[in-house]
Amino acid sequence: MKFLAQAVGTINPPAGAVSIPAGQSETSFVAGIIRGGIQFILIIGFIVSFIWIIFAGFRFVFSGGDEKSISGAWSQIYWGLIGLVVVVGAFAIIRLVEAFFLVDIVSGGFLLPRR
Repeated sequence: MKFLAQAVGTINPPAGAVSIPAGQSETSFVAGIIRGGIQFILIIGFIVSFIWIIFAGFRFVFSGGDEKSISGAWSQIYWGLIGLVVVVGAFAIIRLVEAFFLVDIVSGGFLLPRR
């Protein structure tokens, strides 16, 4: 193990380490990261639910008349629709919170932190 430490040597942070961008406070920087995370989760949830429904449709089409396969496909379609309703409902609740408390949670645009 000491050989590895000698081979690697001292590790120093790069010059001009990452810092909070000019014109932003610590709270706005963290809020931007949280906003991006919420938007990412909503987008991924919508995409996964939509793809789930598409695969359920393929499962339904290729079931070949088998009742068990058809009922499984319908169950998968229902769960995909429930997923879409949950994602859209979460987005609606977030928008209501934004309207009542005059804050920007997801309406501020998709922002990634910059160096």
